[in-house]
Amino acid sequence: MPDGVRIGARLRHAREGSRMSLADVSTRSGVTKGFLSRVERDEASPSVASLVSICDAVGLSMADLFAVPRTTLVRAAERPSLDGLPKAASVRDTLITPEAERHVTVLESVVPPGGSGGDALYTLASECEVCFVLEGELQLDVDGERFELGSGDALTFGAAVPHTFRSPAGARVLWILAPALPDPRKEAS
Repeated sequence: MPDGVRIGARLRHAREGSRMSLADVSTRSGVTKGFLSRVERDEASPSVASLVSICDAVGLSMADLFAVPRTTLVRAAERPSLDGLPKAASVRDTLITPEAERHVTVLESVVPPGGSGGDALYTLASECEVCFVLEGELQLDVDGERFELGSGDALTFGAAVPHTFRSPAGARVLWILAPALPDPRKEAS
C-alpha cells in the first residue's frame, strides 16, 4: 500500500472488538479470508465497494476508518485547576486530560496533610473510577468501607458509589474516570 492512511490496524481492531474471526467477516462481506488478512496487514488495497462491505461487517463507519487520530499535549504548567469537585479548599486538583476528551478524565490531586474530599460522601457522573496513589498515603471511604492506600496502590470502584477520601500525612493522587466527566470543572453531586 502506498504511503498514506494505514487502515489495516483499524479494521483488525474493529473486527477483534466485535469478537469476529476472519471467517466471520469474510462471510458477511463477501471478501476472502486471505484478502482480508492482507488488507489488515496493509499489504492490499481493497476497492471502495469491498471496503464498504468490510466496514459494514465489522461495524465501523467509513468516517471512523479514515479519522485523523487526535493528539493533545497538556503541559504540567498549563493544566487547568478544577474548582467544582467535592473537596476541602486545601486540595489542589488539576486536569491532566484535555477538557474536550470524552472517553476518560484523568485528574491529579495534591492533598496536603489533613486534606480530604470532605466529610460528606459524594458521587461522580461516570461509571468507573480508579484512585492511584503516586506519593504518600490516602484513606478512601467507599460506601462505608475504608481502604488504606500507600504509594503505588490503586483502588477501582464505581464512581456512582458514595465515597470520599482523607490524607492524614499528605498525598499526590491520580484519579481516572471512564467515561469522561461531562464537565470536570463543574462536576459535583
